[in-house]
Amino acid sequence: MKTLVSFFVLCFLFTSPITWAKYEAYSPAAAERSARAQQSQKALKVRSLQQAAKLVKQRYGGKVLKVSKKKVNGHSGYKVKLIKSNGHVVTILVDAQTGRLSGR
Repeated sequence: MKTLVSFFVLCFLFTSPITWAKYEAYSPAAAERSARAQQSQKALKVRSLQQAAKLVKQRYGGKVLKVSKKKVNGHSGYKVKLIKSNGHVVTILVDAQTGRLSGR
């Protein structure tokens, strides 16, 4: 009887959706998707909102008011709004692929 119960428990474990979901997470296809995502992330010169804000602040000075994601020249990028020491509000676009800044 114990053998029969053990058999059914093992069958359940190997056929449960949770087991297959774990297997899918470690499948070659999932590993390939993860590698592609990491590679595309490495291709970017500016990878985060914080990095974009830091880059703009170093270049233009002032205080960063807002940073958001935005398409720049057809690439992914960021829009950084800052207030300069003279009170002027400036919007700078950061191309994430090239790191190029534009606007004033």
